Amino acid sequence: MSSFKRGLVVSANQLASKAGANTLKRDGNAVDAAITTAHVLGVASPAFSGLGGGGFALIWLAREEKAVFVDFREKAPAAAREDMYRLTASGKVLRNENAVGYKAVAVPGAVSGHQALLENYGTLGLRETLEEATRIARRGFPVQRALAYTWKLGTKKLRRFKESRATYLRRGRPIREGDKIALPSLANTLTRISREGTHEFYRGVVARRIVEDMTANKGLITARDLEAYESSVRQPLHGKYKDFEIISAPPPSSGGAIILESLNILEHFPLKSYGNNSPQALHFLAEALARGYMNCRATISDPAFSNPPTERLTSKTFAEELASTISPTICSIPAPDSTPLMAASNTSHLVAVDADHNIVSLTESLECYFGSGVTAAGTGILLNDTMHDFEPRPQMTNSVAPGKIPMSSMSPTIVLKGGRPILALGAAGGPRIVSSTLETLLNVIEFGLELQDALAEPRVHINGAQIQLEERLKATARELRKMGHSVEVKRRKGRNAPSLYFGGVHAAQLSESNSLIGAADPRRDGLAVGL
Repeated sequence: MSSFKRGLVVSANQLASKAGANTLKRDGNAVDAAITTAHVLGVASPAFSGLGGGGFALIWLAREEKAVFVDFREKAPAAAREDMYRLTASGKVLRNENAVGYKAVAVPGAVSGHQALLENYGTLGLRETLEEATRIARRGFPVQRALAYTWKLGTKKLRRFKESRATYLRRGRPIREGDKIALPSLANTLTRISREGTHEFYRGVVARRIVEDMTANKGLITARDLEAYESSVRQPLHGKYKDFEIISAPPPSSGGAIILESLNILEHFPLKSYGNNSPQALHFLAEALARGYMNCRATISDPAFSNPPTERLTSKTFAEELASTISPTICSIPAPDSTPLMAASNTSHLVAVDADHNIVSLTESLECYFGSGVTAAGTGILLNDTMHDFEPRPQMTNSVAPGKIPMSSMSPTIVLKGGRPILALGAAGGPRIVSSTLETLLNVIEFGLELQDALAEPRVHINGAQIQLEERLKATARELRKMGHSVEVKRRKGRNAPSLYFGGVHAAQLSESNSLIGAADPRRDGLAVGL
């Protein structure tokens, strides 16, 4: 595995990682590289993230030796209401309106967040970080394997909307692996934002086009919603696992709290002695994660609308109580009746590290593949379906409210040892973000695996009271069932289909000799590029 000294970028798209590394080569710092990478991802991986979405960034500032967290997650429009979606008898949203179409779109935060990150922590301007993304959008890019697969899955949704059919399909068909596609209308929008700044997206011509399209199609976003959007700086969550300090995402993400609570529980069990991915180790992992999901998702939402009890959820005392309820040989996963609904979604994660060891661990999303399926007329911008992340039932912690940010699973994480960063990681994959990030972290700091091996290891996920196993772990299913676990082995939908379900982790490791190692998840199209 190659190591580097002057910087590193790893993301889910090769063009994006190369663009970020080139920014480092031109003396940009980790934040500049991360935003450049994010912009290219929004063009060359349009199913996952882009200008019409939002995200979270966890930053390690080397000189100050501190972490900061920037929240530019999408917000519900002012006209949103907790009972805005009609439900079927089984509790599903009628006509899937929270996931497809104009009523699924929340106010995008990506452009605001990128600008805030550059202004406060970068050295370059928005224009410089948009150059490569604009060039790629105008000239076109080849579609890689995982993206082609998601394009096929998203075709039915894209066909519903005239602008999306014209922009993101060819005669109503998906773009295939190896095909090249250009996005000239998106390139024009990127050029406008490059010249005019964030004003263009939130108050200018682009804003007007978004609002006109919303109004014409009974969407909720207004000019006032766009003008009012602001990103936020929050205090990240901090925890300890043995000799390691874990820094992760605070509310409105539930991911950081679940990771810290799970690690606190797992400290009570000798995982390493059982062996990585052994039935016993997976049993304890499942028990810990199930408790973390149940406790955190039931109580965490936008802190402006509630008071998430993160101090208790991530405390060692609470974890000791929970660990005492776990049998070493018998399934004791609590019944998930009170756990709120958590829809599947898909995202993009990247990590950037510069020569000074400033670090950015950044996760962005349009929510589901190709977001809401809506492309704002005249812009090329795919709009999110982040309203899908709210609980559609009223009077729940994560129910819809005007201006509210929905609970998220996004979990950008940085690990310290002896006060210095040694690992930065995060994942894509909706609720599997949490489990895949936690498992990769344990693979490195508990089981001592090399970074690329840690990402390639087979994974598990806890869905309610059920353990879901990646197909390579099917031999352990029998032993887990003997303990009383409900087990599902998730198989690929075809021999050549990528394995996207169990998340896409991207990570960077810093060694004691200050060399940098990057790893991209083999389940995705990613690449680590270093200097």
